[in-house]
Amino acid sequence: MNTQTNAAEIVDRYVAMWNESDIDKRRLAIVELWAPDARHLAKSHDCRGYAMIEDRVTRSYAASVAPGINTFRHAGNIDAHHNIVRFNWHMVRKATDEIAAVGFEMLVLDESGRIKADYQFNDPLPA
Repeated sequence: MNTQTNAAEIVDRYVAMWNESDIDKRRLAIVELWAPDARHLAKSHDCRGYAMIEDRVTRSYAASVAPGINTFRHAGNIDAHHNIVRFNWHMVRKATDEIAAVGFEMLVLDESGRIKADYQFNDPLPA
């Protein structure tokens, strides 16, 4: 697998998953993007496997996207080598395009190009 070539596609699909309103499409995106025993790790989360990852993404969607106020997008700084993909993301206000939250994501991919570990860092908003 050529990680550099596929990194933008992986990140686009990853961010789209967090914005997906359809439960079945979101579940399918998780299965396609993630390895069955994958982990999503943040300071307040340690989710392992499809069910826990789906619950985490669904709760994030319900809190941040479903009310129609915000959307997630990547910051365009995708970088990759070997089996690591890294990028920053923004949660932006739909009405104003104002950045409401920022973070850094590091995805560790398995041999087939699926996420086996996702390390999420929430960063302070720029001044």
